[in-house]
Amino acid sequence: MSYKPLTMVRITLSLAVIFLATSCAPTKIVKPLDEGQWQIGGTVGRPQINDGSLPILGAYAANGVSANRTIYGGVQLSSALLGAAHIEGGQVQHWRPQNGLQPAISWSAGAQALMSTRDYAFRLYPETGINAYWHRGPHILNASANTWVDPTWFLTEYGRGQILAPSFSAGYRFRYRLIEAQVEYKILNPTREILVPQADVPNTFGLGAKGIYWGVALNF
Repeated sequence: MSYKPLTMVRITLSLAVIFLATSCAPTKIVKPLDEGQWQIGGTVGRPQINDGSLPILGAYAANGVSANRTIYGGVQLSSALLGAAHIEGGQVQHWRPQNGLQPAISWSAGAQALMSTRDYAFRLYPETGINAYWHRGPHILNASANTWVDPTWFLTEYGRGQILAPSFSAGYRFRYRLIEAQVEYKILNPTREILVPQADVPNTFGLGAKGIYWGVALNF
């Protein structure tokens, strides 16, 4: 199927801001859950863009399918306010155990699917990431790096598209019995400046769309 130029512009304008806002979503799972354990949670945050911020609200569910592997799925509720249906899914796999001051390592792989409610344009963004975390008792400290892959980056106007959209974060989680509380500081796209309608996301020196996120989850 070939896209007419006007259709390509509509795709870009419909999804550019949505991609920016939702790629700011916080990390769902850092340390894999216990085998058979379920976690249902919600997240909220306000990443900074220009002198303002965008509200990011989401919900997710995760299941420990084995002692070292957790799968998850979620929905970004704030995307609906920006004109898109947005779901996500993936897995987090334990890679290396913690050894003294050396952190445990996990890696993640998944995808984000978005459809514009204005013109039904569809995008699928594969993503992958790595987490270093320290776990002691109910306390989990983590440092994470993640990147989205945009297979249709060339559709963006004026050559402003990019294949990779990296992010970096550091966070703390308190996981105790039925409750997990989360806080995370995240920097999106520190590698270059992004121009989207009515928004200018800074480059490296501006540290991208930085923001603090909170989450709360139930374990059972």
